[in-house]
Amino acid sequence: MATSAALQVPLDQAPWQQLQPLIDVCYPRPPRDVFGRVLAASHQRQRLWLFEEGKTVHGMVMLSPHSKGGHLENLAVVPAARGRGYGRLLVQTVLAHVGASGPGMVSLTTRIPSYFELFGFQPCGQLADGSTAMMTLLPGPHLSDSSL
Repeated sequence: MATSAALQVPLDQAPWQQLQPLIDVCYPRPPRDVFGRVLAASHQRQRLWLFEEGKTVHGMVMLSPHSKGGHLENLAVVPAARGRGYGRLLVQTVLAHVGASGPGMVSLTTRIPSYFELFGFQPCGQLADGSTAMMTLLPGPHLSDSSL
């Protein structure tokens, strides 16, 4: 009897001709392009936004894209520049970027969940390191500063 196992396969070696029919059978309802979106997102690199004044960087945030949005990473504002709205602007920019392509979701982990609740993030649970997992659903292209 042959043994069965879950095998990790590099994307460039995947049997694509076998995978598309599998996806078609398993995902018969829209969105039918899930497989394509997952492949496209898997080839995207992290994105980085900076808040600069002159040549001085005061803050940054990263987004790890995935097929339905992304994971917000590493929001940081230098202590001397906090309280000026730079972090808010960075988060709003990432959310607008994700929402521009249609409804989506953004997740994150944080030790300051109350800050991210201001942007509509909801707690999902606690992680072993004491951080809080959070996510927000975005309505799509009509995301504006007034909704944040």
